[in-house]
Amino acid sequence: MKRNKPVKIKRYRRSFSGAGDRNNLLRRIAFWCAVLAVVFALGWLIAKPGLDLASSIWYGYKNRDDSSSQSAASGSSQVSSLPEGGGADSAPDSTPEQPQADSVSWASVALSSVDTPEKAAELANRLAEQGITHAVLTLKDDRGYLYYNSTVPLAASAISSAAVDAGSIAETFRQAGITPVAGLCAFKDSLAPYADRSAAVKYGNEENVTWLDTSAELGGKPWLNPNSAVAQQYIADLIAEVRDLGFDTVLVQNLQFPEGYGLELAGYGEMTVSRSELLAQLGQRYQAIEGVEVWFEFPASAILGQSLTGYDASPAGFGLERVIARLDAGTTVNEAGETVSVPPATDAESLAALFAPLRDGGVQQAGLRINGLSGEALTAAGETARQTGFVCFFPAV
Repeated sequence: MKRNKPVKIKRYRRSFSGAGDRNNLLRRIAFWCAVLAVVFALGWLIAKPGLDLASSIWYGYKNRDDSSSQSAASGSSQVSSLPEGGGADSAPDSTPEQPQADSVSWASVALSSVDTPEKAAELANRLAEQGITHAVLTLKDDRGYLYYNSTVPLAASAISSAAVDAGSIAETFRQAGITPVAGLCAFKDSLAPYADRSAAVKYGNEENVTWLDTSAELGGKPWLNPNSAVAQQYIADLIAEVRDLGFDTVLVQNLQFPEGYGLELAGYGEMTVSRSELLAQLGQRYQAIEGVEVWFEFPASAILGQSLTGYDASPAGFGLERVIARLDAGTTVNEAGETVSVPPATDAESLAALFAPLRDGGVQQAGLRINGLSGEALTAAGETARQTGFVCFFPAV
């Protein structure tokens, strides 16, 4: 009998050792790391344009609403005033009376209503027919975005995708007999501090740590440091730049130190004067820039000395020539436990009390801006403001 040869069983160690699985796992990890790196890189590249686009969409929607209400009755920005004035963007339903011969009337203009030459010309003519003499365009908002193509180096990363041709708009309004006014927010700026960290408010004495007005986890924002020479010059450069674009009148807001949470941790570097003295010096410096008339806006609560966070002393005593006091609506809780809005006090006694510190502080021209009133109440407040001594009435929606 023929004997069969024993069968040899081949053993493939790699099939049972797990080495193949480990190699596949490593390849998968490497693949997903590469994918995440690409996604991160793309996110880094598109984050700024994405934020600009979102900002453009939001402000376009917001300004379109403002523009529609203003076009319905922007003439309600009737000013009861003497020469030189403030501004208005209220929208009562009634047809305004024609302003007196010695009065001026301002109106806030939504950028979306002037973003083409045709729209700018149409609005300018309409405002002129309604007796508007000054049109305010916000060219730098309180987040730090600029809405014109600035050439100031520190502004390079802050130009919004919704930027307009500010120079052309200014010329269009001038041709219609309207004075263009550039609105610029000063030190409340959360963009420029990232462009130059030396201009930011610091965390205590930490030179390399930027202070935020609340925790980063809660979306905290940095501020420009009023005690920083870089930040101070930035605002001066913007004022001079918009002047050269044709805006011979500028409205400056947020000439102040930060407000918010964690102020005890904010550091401003070595200061040789008090904060109020520094703000006064800066305001006087800005209003001395040649070829431009500068107005400053402050909340009425600060002017009255009721809320001095960010100022240390009433701005009425800063030695500024032109100041607009902003009256804001308040809030209260009704019997049902609901938080409701309370219109600001605009009776003769209240406005006289607001005007007094401005007059006593040497302000040459005092304006009034009101939030929270409309219709007949707004018209009555304007008349009371004129009789009190305010040279401009700046109602706002």
